[in-house]
Amino acid sequence: MNAAFSILPLLLGAAIANAAPLPPAPTEAFVEDRFGHDIDDPYRWMEDPAQAAKLQTWMTEAGAATRARLDALPERAAFETLLKAATRAGVSYGDTKSASGHLFFLQRDPGAAVPKLVVRDGAGERVLLDTATRAGATQAIASYAPSPDGTLVAVMVGEGGGELGRFAILDVADGRERYRLDGMTFGDFELFWLAPDLVAYTRMTHAPDSGVDPLLDTQAMVVALTPQGAVERIGLGNRLEGGPTFAPEEFPVIIGPGRGELVFGYGFGARADARVLVTSLAALRAGTPTWRPLADYSDQLATDALVGETDYYFVSTREASNGALYRRKVTGDAIGTIETVMPAGDLILSDLVATRDGLYVMGTRDGVSQVLYLAGGDGTPQAVALPFESELLDASADGDGGSMVFGLRGWTTTTRAFRATGARIDALGLDSATWAPTQAFVAMRAEAVSRDDTRVPMVVLRKPGAADAPVPTFVEGYGSYGVLTTSPLSSPLLAPWVERGGAFVFCGTRGGGERGRAWHEAGREAHKPNAHDDLAACAQQAQAMGVASPATTLVMGTSAGGLLAPATAMKHPELFAGLMPRVAVLNASRLEAAPNGPNQFAEMGDPRTQAGFEALLAQDAYVMLEDARDLPDTLITVGMNDTRVVPWMAAKFAARASAKFGDRRDILLRVDTAQGHGIGSSQDSQVAELADAFAWGWAQATSP
Repeated sequence: MNAAFSILPLLLGAAIANAAPLPPAPTEAFVEDRFGHDIDDPYRWMEDPAQAAKLQTWMTEAGAATRARLDALPERAAFETLLKAATRAGVSYGDTKSASGHLFFLQRDPGAAVPKLVVRDGAGERVLLDTATRAGATQAIASYAPSPDGTLVAVMVGEGGGELGRFAILDVADGRERYRLDGMTFGDFELFWLAPDLVAYTRMTHAPDSGVDPLLDTQAMVVALTPQGAVERIGLGNRLEGGPTFAPEEFPVIIGPGRGELVFGYGFGARADARVLVTSLAALRAGTPTWRPLADYSDQLATDALVGETDYYFVSTREASNGALYRRKVTGDAIGTIETVMPAGDLILSDLVATRDGLYVMGTRDGVSQVLYLAGGDGTPQAVALPFESELLDASADGDGGSMVFGLRGWTTTTRAFRATGARIDALGLDSATWAPTQAFVAMRAEAVSRDDTRVPMVVLRKPGAADAPVPTFVEGYGSYGVLTTSPLSSPLLAPWVERGGAFVFCGTRGGGERGRAWHEAGREAHKPNAHDDLAACAQQAQAMGVASPATTLVMGTSAGGLLAPATAMKHPELFAGLMPRVAVLNASRLEAAPNGPNQFAEMGDPRTQAGFEALLAQDAYVMLEDARDLPDTLITVGMNDTRVVPWMAAKFAARASAKFGDRRDILLRVDTAQGHGIGSSQDSQVAELADAFAWGWAQATSP
């Protein structure tokens, strides 16, 4: 064993020699046999709604103990100052949309808690909605959708730092509310315009406090906008009489291109594919849709678009890991045969946007975005030159179909907005301010070699001319849903860590999408241990490059990254000085008991089957703690208003980790009672969380 590794436990222990552990959590004996596996779960009581007050009491005490520790960290004030400077460097813009001469965008002013919705048109520029002016808990715009003619805009506002809310439809001329829709919806469920007077959105049928998972049995609603008000009825879902069947965890969605007579229905969830159905707008408007299937999950359809009124284009990964582009004619009466438009190549196809004159095909190579344009949807693809190495964001067609608007961000450039017309792009004058120090950062691409000799893409972000000595380094992985981790990312919330002298290593483990569908499949469900090996390899490569050492390396996993980072840290505690699971999935084998849990079965594993349950055990950090030989010092963060990852997962992991390792390891639980998963959080709460995270990480990575 390397000598540095052999003394690491002493280095880790020195950081907490006088640290007070979390208060002991009550235990209740509970053992069950699942498919021949004896599961010892003394904190199962934390899942019981009847014991919510008891759980709240313990989490409050644990959070208070952690708060005292974090407030005393010597670097906290410095990081908070840097974070405030970075986040208030200037105006930032995002989620730009265009509709018939109206340009809509979200704008966050320096110091503003949340972004506001702004429109720019022939009458000038004006604010349509600023939720920061509302009294009470944080309210943030979760999504918005302008009508094709730009006269109305639907806006969903998430309440209390969370992601649940209702749509209101505003008059663009004066910001006045014209309609309010009945159903409670989720931040990921957008509203779509089917016609100037007809919209569709997906709503929940179970109240958040009903005791039933609110993301089960959702329904796609069709809403007629009449002079008398909004008239809603079910357009797709299990409550539609005679309609197609949906599994309880499937999300039904209705989307119309806003022209012609075709309307598309989808079933989707937390998975890489969707199933697709089609009906006519007239039948849907009349309340008598006949939904015909176009694609099932087995077709591995990744994205689609309608060019003109009948040419249906789609990307499928069923025959090729990187995806190929196909086309078929679809009318109200018939569905044509499939023809190949663009065979698979080295570009990983990810998105399609149709305009009046052609089709934009978006893809990536190791996380870097590329754009192709097919005039008329056919012929030789033209490369659309992007101004810098970037990630493409929020691409959508103008309401009149004449162009595509989108955002780009790079490693040293915060989001800028552009319009593409044919193969030409033009800046829209919506360039987010980039904190000056960020512009000097250096992003270096490299590869790590995993345990099975697989080469894993990674990016090291640091200051130029950094000292040869190892620096405090966060190694971050996600590895789920085919989501990219190595895409260019400039964020004022991450930049202070690098400016202070630290580094980030973004690891594109299997389970992500860096190298196509096969890369995703090789790191999900029972294959998740491959991703654990990949993340460890990225840490080892950063250390071999001299960027970090075991004593300066921290591993971070956010949300589904909780399936990745904690397990890697337990398998390789000698590689890390600290572990940070943020709002993380930490008890995967209990998904069936968690809100938003069944929605994850297709990606993570179905605990109702032996194969699925055993796959989840291979990713379950809480279960792994029972047999773990060691664990780095750990800071766990949780939002009590989280609707994506249930808070008791963090509580169970913290309680078991503290009971087992708290006498020799620093185990902390940061509890935010006002916020949720981070989406919809106020800027002040984001700054506070990362000031804590960075100060704690810095202390771990610089302790003698």
